[in-house]
Amino acid sequence: MTIMTAIQSPVTRSANLMHNLSTELRVPGHRLHPFMRLQDDFFLDPMDVALLIASLESKLEYYLTEEEAAQVETVGDLQTFFLR
Repeated sequence: MTIMTAIQSPVTRSANLMHNLSTELRVPGHRLHPFMRLQDDFFLDPMDVALLIASLESKLEYYLTEEEAAQVETVGDLQTFFLR
């Protein structure tokens, strides 16, 4: 985690995550909900999910472990792991 990420407020970090997720999925931010499943609701295959996570990691400068990335199934999971 970089110093810039560390000093951002949780609200700012959440807004950055949701903006980047909205951009990556090409879905308006107001249509993203924590219960939405990446594979079922957005029709992503496992490789797409891995690429989405990698892109978010790069943009947010925060990296998940392999174990955490393997547990990501929903928008809420992304919020849980990227915003702690």
